[in-house]
Amino acid sequence: MAVQENSFKPYSEVITGSIIYGTIGVFLDRVQDMSVGSILFCRLFFGLCMIFFYLLMSGSLKQLRPGRNRKYLLLLGFLNAITGICYFSAIRYSGISVAVLLLYTAPVYVNLLAPSILGERSSSKSLLPLFLSVAGVLLISRPGEVLVSLSTGSDFMKGLLFGLLSGLSFGITIITIRYLRHDYTGISQTFWLTGISLLFMLPSALSTPIPVYFRNLGTLLLFGLTITLAAILYLKGISGIRAQTGSILALLEPVSGIFFDTAVLRNPLYISTFLGCVLILTAAYLVSQARDAEEVPEDSLPSSLA
Repeated sequence: MAVQENSFKPYSEVITGSIIYGTIGVFLDRVQDMSVGSILFCRLFFGLCMIFFYLLMSGSLKQLRPGRNRKYLLLLGFLNAITGICYFSAIRYSGISVAVLLLYTAPVYVNLLAPSILGERSSSKSLLPLFLSVAGVLLISRPGEVLVSLSTGSDFMKGLLFGLLSGLSFGITIITIRYLRHDYTGISQTFWLTGISLLFMLPSALSTPIPVYFRNLGTLLLFGLTITLAAILYLKGISGIRAQTGSILALLEPVSGIFFDTAVLRNPLYISTFLGCVLILTAAYLVSQARDAEEVPEDSLPSSLA
């Protein structure tokens, strides 16, 4: 698809989608008495239904026909499930501000691993984003609190570990998506990874009592439809702008997440978290700038696709 640099519509779609993604923490805060796995199952289920309905209405169901490298779709679904569990767990243990920033270390993992896995050219400039990301993570983790939590096993420490794992698993997800970009469209990959992730989440869903689902049904339905709408908007918009531009605009997601965390959920924003935010987003920006201008837009998939 041709790049539509002369139209503001794709930019507004990417911006809107990225901002909507920042509401995830608000929805998780509203859901009561449900495990992370069961929440993720409902989010994926409603999302899958919405994607199918969107493709049906647009006459694009043929995109869902499995092509080559089907086994990697299974890997994609597994990675998406791991990313979602770790990300949602990080939000519950340490808050959206910390979780979303640790998730955004994914571009650095991609920059480090892509040359050896995908055969892409490496750059000596990758050391600077790596250094900035590590420094950002150290600031966010608040080393003094971590040292105390090592002996007490605090929730904050668990949140840090889940957040780092979510960043790593999402980085590998991006690499897998890039590997499949010539065989499947972005929305086709979204459909299949969502459907396959549902299977991995099924045990958690079955272990949750039905009355609990009914108590949270309104929130879960709105959660699934809202975040899937964000994904569709993002994928539509990203196909009309350059990959690097999409990557930079996607940085609105963690900023949006931090805003909702402090403004709506009233969680405190530490100066160390703010400084870590600046360092990690700078690293993500540098990585996106270093990418080839010829890269396909799917490289800029949003972090909260899970």
